[in-house]
Amino acid sequence: MAEPTQTDLLEAVKESLHKDGRLEKFKAELRAAVMSVLNKNSTEEEPPKVPDETRFINELIREYLSWNGYLYTEQILAAECGQNMERLSRDVLTTKLGVMDDSRTAKIPLLYYIVSAFQNHEINEET
Repeated sequence: MAEPTQTDLLEAVKESLHKDGRLEKFKAELRAAVMSVLNKNSTEEEPPKVPDETRFINELIREYLSWNGYLYTEQILAAECGQNMERLSRDVLTTKLGVMDDSRTAKIPLLYYIVSAFQNHEINEET
């Protein structure tokens, strides 16, 4: 039986990393690092101002991504939309939405809360 070639070994490693989910994580981490480098080398002195409403929506999405473990995706979103890595607090987000956290809602991203509220509203309108 012939010895495995370097290509065979690389394919086996790639397949193994793909099966356990690490390959996609590595790709996401690499994308985040590339975006970070590109943003540092940007020719613009100051990034364009993000409207408050857009920043608020981005923060809701970032909270969702972070909660679900999509940390590199969250970093790329922050870099692409010109927001710094500092996030708005949960208190600021709930105040802007006009909602109060309770023991149930505090455990989930606010996007889940919003979707649930709209789904319940639609169900109540149908009855």
